[in-house]
Amino acid sequence: MRGRRGSSLLLALLVLTLFALVLGTVVQLGISDLEQTRRRMNAAYASELARSGTDWALATLVAGQPVPRTVLPLAGGEIEVHVENLPEGGRRIVSEGRVTVSGAVLATREERVDIGAGP
Repeated sequence: MRGRRGSSLLLALLVLTLFALVLGTVVQLGISDLEQTRRRMNAAYASELARSGTDWALATLVAGQPVPRTVLPLAGGEIEVHVENLPEGGRRIVSEGRVTVSGAVLATREERVDIGAGP
């Protein structure tokens, strides 16, 4: 009788150990997936910030105003915008969107838009 109790306890410990290993693996996969989702979200936000910068610069040029090299601070990030003159007479708007948290840059994306000599 005494030997059976010991084997039952050993079996219970083995099952609990296997359960803990499986649970640890599932938790690790969940954390990894969450981190990957956050990176994709930050990259998408940086792209949207860059696109907003090109839209802002284009609207400023259409209004007849100059676009100085500037950094536009926003909630959760910033946009750096400048306009370059192209050799063929057009212009290029360069906008870099950066996602920042407490001064640390999490993601950056750049968008370039070439426009004709019109605006």
